[in-house]
Amino acid sequence: MWTRCSLLCVLTLSVLTYVVPATGQDAAQEEDRFSWNGMIRTRLQGDYQDGSRAVNRFMYGFFLNGTFRVTDRIDVAGRIKTGNPNAIVTSEWMSYGDFLVNEHPHVSWAYVKVRPNPSLALIAGKFPLPFFRPTQVVLDNDLSPEGFAQQIVIDSEDGSSSFGMNFGQFMINQLASPVKDLDRTYFLGGQLVARFTQPGSSQTLAAAIYSVSGADSIFVAQNLRSPSPIVAPNSNRANRYGDGYLSEFRMFNLSGQYARTVNGRPLTISADYVFNTGANDMRQGVTGMIVYGSTARVGGTRGGIHAFLMQQDATLAPFSNIDYSQTNTKGVGLLFGHHVIERFRVDIALYTRKYDSPETLVSPAANNAWRTRLRFMLSFLLN
Repeated sequence: MWTRCSLLCVLTLSVLTYVVPATGQDAAQEEDRFSWNGMIRTRLQGDYQDGSRAVNRFMYGFFLNGTFRVTDRIDVAGRIKTGNPNAIVTSEWMSYGDFLVNEHPHVSWAYVKVRPNPSLALIAGKFPLPFFRPTQVVLDNDLSPEGFAQQIVIDSEDGSSSFGMNFGQFMINQLASPVKDLDRTYFLGGQLVARFTQPGSSQTLAAAIYSVSGADSIFVAQNLRSPSPIVAPNSNRANRYGDGYLSEFRMFNLSGQYARTVNGRPLTISADYVFNTGANDMRQGVTGMIVYGSTARVGGTRGGIHAFLMQQDATLAPFSNIDYSQTNTKGVGLLFGHHVIERFRVDIALYTRKYDSPETLVSPAANNAWRTRLRFMLSFLLN
């Protein structure tokens, strides 16, 4: 009920923002208050595997973000993007020809952010994840939860360090999307974060506890109903009865990131470790990434390597997606990007991975061969 009211407030304020015109000095002030950005992307993707026919796909997607600063302490924000809204983790990618046919642009974010004081932020609605996550080991970047979040940040007097706490209370049976048919499935999370800054370098450390209640309803909606009302990764183990997951999901997550400037370019080293206390075995995962350079400016180049080892019940697969894998996989990826001209960027990614235990999947894989994915992506920044 509270989330429904929050979303109604967001939509009302958004409509008033556009319907009520502003002139003169008010118009200038409104322009300062409203900010937006977006991106149109297209990519050629190829998947290859021993003993299987190669699959090539030509895809595209776009998103548009907008933020209106109602007061110095209240922001109203939203995002519209393409993609399948029935997916729990909704990326904007879709095949050419699906636009306005099978997959329509939809509201991905619609939330209010209130700052009672400089150290506290309260968030309600459908919003981006509020946790510090150097990689996507537990929660995918494309997950837009619906519910509430609180963020607390306390800076030291000299600005050399900060300490914070992030909390989230999310609904999975979301009111603002087609993903409704999931009974009593909730996500609760809490995180402690510490950041230390020196000239030319910084270190961030975090510890978090995440818990999912009623996860079996996701299993039922995905595997036992036809047609399935949701789209999600399907790589956790099923229980002996085949009507739910073998494990529960109470995850402890340690995160770290080290950044410094090397020869005038940023170098970032990130790592995540997750341990699922709700599983008896196959409950650990680790991923790491090294990236050098940046594509923030024209002419900028970056390169990186990403490695991961995820046991099958380390995390809840419908929430976690390490680009070309979920759980039950190990692999490595190579990344390259270049900002060619103003607002135009090229990115190349090459990932290879395989399932550790393909026979334990709900839909068993044919073999345990290494699978390779190559992506060539063009991005056009709108603002």
